[in-house]
Amino acid sequence: MKIRYFAVMFILIGMVAFMGCTPKELTSAKVYIQQDDWNNAITQLEQAVQLYPTNAEAPYLLGEGYGNQGEWEKMNEMYNKSLELAPTYEAQIKSSRDKYWVTAFNSGVNRINSGDLAGAINQFETCLTVDPNRAEAYRNLAIAYTQNGDKEKSKETYEKAVEMNPDDSEVVQALAGAYFEDKEFQKVVDLEKTLLEKDPDNTDAISNLALALDFLGKKDEAMEIYKKAIEKNPDAKDLLFNLARLHYMRGEYEEAIKLFERVIANDPSDIDANINVGNAYLSIADEMRKKLVEKENNGETVAAGEREAMKTFYTNSIPYLKKGVEAQPENVNLWNNLGVAHIQSGNQDEGVACFKKAEELQK
Repeated sequence: MKIRYFAVMFILIGMVAFMGCTPKELTSAKVYIQQDDWNNAITQLEQAVQLYPTNAEAPYLLGEGYGNQGEWEKMNEMYNKSLELAPTYEAQIKSSRDKYWVTAFNSGVNRINSGDLAGAINQFETCLTVDPNRAEAYRNLAIAYTQNGDKEKSKETYEKAVEMNPDDSEVVQALAGAYFEDKEFQKVVDLEKTLLEKDPDNTDAISNLALALDFLGKKDEAMEIYKKAIEKNPDAKDLLFNLARLHYMRGEYEEAIKLFERVIANDPSDIDANINVGNAYLSIADEMRKKLVEKENNGETVAAGEREAMKTFYTNSIPYLKKGVEAQPENVNLWNNLGVAHIQSGNQDEGVACFKKAEELQK
């Protein structure tokens, strides 16, 4: 998931001209501020806030002082107090919060990119203290928690990010992934259905929804969702693959092969699709072989055409399984399956060689 920097235009804080009616504590504080002596300025401003409780400038400037010291909660307390008294300094307060938020946010991005996850977490948490109403900080904080291995805090933070910005499909999918990992499939369903109400063509949401329904045992509903989605996106590789997988799991091998072949047509290098086509052909052939053996055991005659049809399916599986072992040369099951296909197709030597390879790998 990408993380992004923020830029902001700052409103320059102009000092109010010294006027005769300005309390002496404020006047002194402004002198200290001009000298960049925030410690003494804060002392004067704290007195001004106590002595002049209806003056909106004193808490505003005190908030600035606390911000300069990194005391974010005190800063917000004073800013809120100033705004309660009058909207006079609203623009300056917003600018100040933006300044501190953006500084912390960009620092967090730099730290997460450099691998300083603890520092990144600290900076994004600072963002949330400075301004808890911006979803971007929750988003990046969740990423930092994920990379730091704190899955529970990551999920909680993603939940907050989605609550604040439910239209951010990238964050929604990240939260869906966390729910999947915890096997909270109904939460995935609820989450993705909400997103699809606003974005009905979101293929990631459709895939996750169908997959979650699949895990909940609602396979028919899952298949219907995939089919409707594929009508709108006929070349969507992931949708085709997942629908093919459902057919495969239900033993509907011929339909699965058709769909996996469409995946391969779009991406010939998709090894999983190639392996699944090979295994589907192998499964069809094995089912035919069992039926033919049963016929023989019952004293029935097996026609040459029946044997030839079975052999054809074994033969059809070979090129796909070969691609599989080329891509996954350590996969024992694939070598065994390829060996079976060769033997049943009449390629005795090739079959024996595959079984020997499988044995070597097992040792």
